[in-house]
Amino acid sequence: MHVPKTAGTSLAAALIDTLRPRAPIGGFDRVLFGDYEDFTNLHEEIRRVVYLSPDAMPAEADLVTGHIAYSSLRQRYPDAQLITVLREPFSRVLSHWLYWRGLSDERLAPWGSWADRVRQSHLSLAEFLSSRLLACHLDNLVVRMLLWPHWLIPIDDFIDPEHDRWLLTEAHGRLGDFSFVDVVENPELPGQLQRWLARPFASDRRNETGRVPEPLNRPLVAELTLEALDLLAHRSRLDLELWRAVARRCLRGRDPDHLREQTLVRNTAHYAMLMGA
Repeated sequence: MHVPKTAGTSLAAALIDTLRPRAPIGGFDRVLFGDYEDFTNLHEEIRRVVYLSPDAMPAEADLVTGHIAYSSLRQRYPDAQLITVLREPFSRVLSHWLYWRGLSDERLAPWGSWADRVRQSHLSLAEFLSSRLLACHLDNLVVRMLLWPHWLIPIDDFIDPEHDRWLLTEAHGRLGDFSFVDVVENPELPGQLQRWLARPFASDRRNETGRVPEPLNRPLVAELTLEALDLLAHRSRLDLELWRAVARRCLRGRDPDHLREQTLVRNTAHYAMLMGA
């Protein structure tokens, strides 16, 4: 279950290299598309890997990687071993904004009308985080991917904090069904995967967020307004609790909050460089 901007592209490639599957597939289900329905507008190559129902995924697949919700994976492959990797959620959301902001019109062309939603990343960070059209990508995405579809999680709006406790309890339960869960920030992640797989494992860096081109680059400090920071906290509140729990379990002896502080300092400096200031 590849949560966007959690090094999933690198992980998927490394799993293919390690496992040598006969019938691997990758792609998307509907979880990240929210209320978007114009799938015929997508280029054929992309449309081919957007699975609008679990039954559309090939039954013979022996490695499945992609932006696909737990429910779709479990329904189609009930005996599969599930893995996922979480990332400090402020960093994930900021990386997502910058990644989309750096995509050229040429790269967006195959995405048809969906590209209009991606181009909302050209707005300020606060405006981007306020867009209900992007709630399916920005608002506590790990919880969404674990629980979708869920009557308390709107596909075209943000999650009501009134339901946080209920959703967190369910999300923790779903994570318990995964055979392997870790955090990107764990320096021992490759070794942990190697031990779990019981065979040599190595990954490289792929699909990284690049520098934001002009005229969309501007000092990051100008984007990190009090409003934007409040929105970041709101969009990440549930995912942060999940990340803390997994980090505490996987990084014994380390304080998750101290690790988070280090991560935020390092990533903010990196993102400022990508924004050109």
